[in-house]
Amino acid sequence: MSDVLRLGIAGLGVASTQILPPISTLPFIKVTAAADTRTDALAKFREAYKGETFTSVDAMCASPNVDAVYVATPNQLHARHVITAANHKKHVIVEKPMALSIEECEAMNQAAEKNRVNLLCGHTHSFDPPVRKIREIVKSGELGKLCMINTWNYNEFMYRPRMKHELATSRGVVLNQGPHHVDIVRLIGGGIVRSVRAMTGIWDKARAHEGSYACYLEFEDGTPATLIYSGYGFFDSAELFSWVGEGGQHRDPDTNLKVRRQLREVQSPEEEERLKEGMRFGGQREGEFSHVWSGERKQPFFGFTLVSCERGDIRQTPDGLLVYGENEKREITLPPGRRGREAEVEELYDAVVHGRPVFHDGRWGAATLEVCLAMLESAEQRKEIFLSHQVPSPE
Repeated sequence: MSDVLRLGIAGLGVASTQILPPISTLPFIKVTAAADTRTDALAKFREAYKGETFTSVDAMCASPNVDAVYVATPNQLHARHVITAANHKKHVIVEKPMALSIEECEAMNQAAEKNRVNLLCGHTHSFDPPVRKIREIVKSGELGKLCMINTWNYNEFMYRPRMKHELATSRGVVLNQGPHHVDIVRLIGGGIVRSVRAMTGIWDKARAHEGSYACYLEFEDGTPATLIYSGYGFFDSAELFSWVGEGGQHRDPDTNLKVRRQLREVQSPEEEERLKEGMRFGGQREGEFSHVWSGERKQPFFGFTLVSCERGDIRQTPDGLLVYGENEKREITLPPGRRGREAEVEELYDAVVHGRPVFHDGRWGAATLEVCLAMLESAEQRKEIFLSHQVPSPE
């Protein structure tokens, strides 16, 4: 293998507009192929990236010009496409959620292990420098034992333009946004969640899928954590964070109002689908949710997270962390570092080229999905759910 990892992308939807811009500038990555069913998107990909194009993922995986595949197809296709890539001896990054069931995760992991390829579960905020720094402080013991984790995120997720099937397959926010939340908390808390108790909310009959959750986790050592999420677009938790958005870019304080207003003006589900179509790769509104930002960029921010230890608390700031200790409050400024998609492909590159372990591997991804599925089961059964597929935090 050369020092450059040749990457093919499966799916040219909205996610691809978040993936391709940051990774295509990395010196150790060459985007060489794409697969999608839309021929116009493939034509624009050829123009932009000079790569091969295919109308099926299977055909792309057979290409000798692809070393690894980034699976960004719809959720229900993740398992099939990861297994296809692995069977063609391609390394894989898969979007969240890893799959839609633990059984699918097991099949994906078995395919990767059988074919001796790396499987990385991507697009999670546990790659972010502030989250990793919190884990480092907690693990060092400088503030004593970890006692509690609390995290809130309020935004307009439920009112962004959607295809008909999207909120159904992601169970609203639970399988789409939940993996972000769960990955952050699992990394900080040591990884192994003992049990989950949760309630989900469907507050808008016009968007008849889960738009909120309130979740209580207990780690194996007894540490509690709460995860609160609402995508209904009223309060915005970025208000607590100097209006820094998820990718570290400035977030307009009127974002929620504007998105809700836009959706009220949509006359039909078909019109909403056309809006979403325009946001995909090559569309007229491409990049609207890409997190690509040309202005000042702060640390990424997925809600307000407060970590409590015996001798202090920790929270994020736009530039790093604030540590509230026994004798002082101090700020830790962090360098930008790799984040998001860049960090994911760098981790895969280091695994493939330098033989380093993949930390966000398929077992980690399955454990995160297990927590999210347990939220749904707990809400439906109104009881605590005990887990059995958990793994410790990567070190």
